[in-house]
Amino acid sequence: MTFVDIALYRTYRRVARPRFGPLLLRVVLAVTAVGFTGCRTDGAGAGPPVPASSDPAGNDLVPGAIVVAVDETRNAVRIYKLVSVKYFPPPVGDELVMVAFNEMGKDFRHAADLWQQRKLTVALPKVRVQRQQFAHRNYRVIQQEPVSEQDKKLKPQDPIPPKMR
Repeated sequence: MTFVDIALYRTYRRVARPRFGPLLLRVVLAVTAVGFTGCRTDGAGAGPPVPASSDPAGNDLVPGAIVVAVDETRNAVRIYKLVSVKYFPPPVGDELVMVAFNEMGKDFRHAADLWQQRKLTVALPKVRVQRQQFAHRNYRVIQQEPVSEQDKKLKPQDPIPPKMR
């Protein structure tokens, strides 16, 4: 081997040597950054859990259910509280009476967070819809709570009553 061959070999070894230190550091920093961006420090994200799906027959729509449903016309998720269910014999079926709120979420999780914050105002105090029609919508029941007399007497633009304990 000549002097040139030795120099080229040493240069090749230095260049081709794997450098795991800087690569490992970059991977650790990237994972940490991704982990911290997923954390929310504003207190949001602590809403009730959102189920993966709803009951296809609509049997989860009972009085006191907090329902979040996709509103296709606005491309948002509206929040409802089911106040009562009026039972009618077939073929008419049950009628749901719900309170609809003005504030809408971007998705089911955001709507659940809005409900948890309880800073909502009433859009429509009585929304009536047949159970069969509502069951075909993309909706989730996120929570159950008792229906109070205040819930039944709400008017448009009223704030949501505080949570009963």
